[in-house]
Amino acid sequence: MLDEFNLVIAGVGGQGILTLSRIIAHAVLGLNLKVFVGETLGMAQRGGIVQSYVRFGSNVEGPLIEYGKANALIALDYVEALRAIPFISHDSIVILNSHTIPPTSTLLGAEKLPTLDEVKFEFQRHVDEDKLIIVDANSLAAEAGLPIAINVVMLGVFASLFKDVIPVKLLRDSICSVVPKKYLRENLKAFELGMLCMESSKNT
Repeated sequence: MLDEFNLVIAGVGGQGILTLSRIIAHAVLGLNLKVFVGETLGMAQRGGIVQSYVRFGSNVEGPLIEYGKANALIALDYVEALRAIPFISHDSIVILNSHTIPPTSTLLGAEKLPTLDEVKFEFQRHVDEDKLIIVDANSLAAEAGLPIAINVVMLGVFASLFKDVIPVKLLRDSICSVVPKKYLRENLKAFELGMLCMESSKNT
């Protein structure tokens, strides 16, 4: 039985971070493991949750994740991913969306917006190159017919990487339970496209 798994999800309001956390937590319940979900509120101008924490296993007792203890980081926004670096170690898997929603400070010229290459370089200082997964989640969500489903695209990538932690069927069933029925078909397609994206990269 799994003792402990720590997942950090980073992004901005409106990207479905809470929904993603709920889907994963719901799936874990099917494993008869303890699961805890926590959130950290972001700055008002970014609009909502910046980070969510999902902890599960037989020996977990709360939602807070210590720095350096994350098994995985899912970043729906590559700039917000930088805030989560303290949670990762060289053993962590980082799944990074190649898009960002520029914060107000950069739009006003008060701050410089980091490029994806700059963020990638920063992460490569902390994790091995083969553990940094870059995904064009926005394009895949659009292909699925629901541009806001980047969270579920990223879930598909996570599912492909961590099949031994959470069975794919449990995650797919959890999507069916959590996502509103009127968006279910597109979300399931987004999930499959995320998985296919990862499986294709493994075979190249």
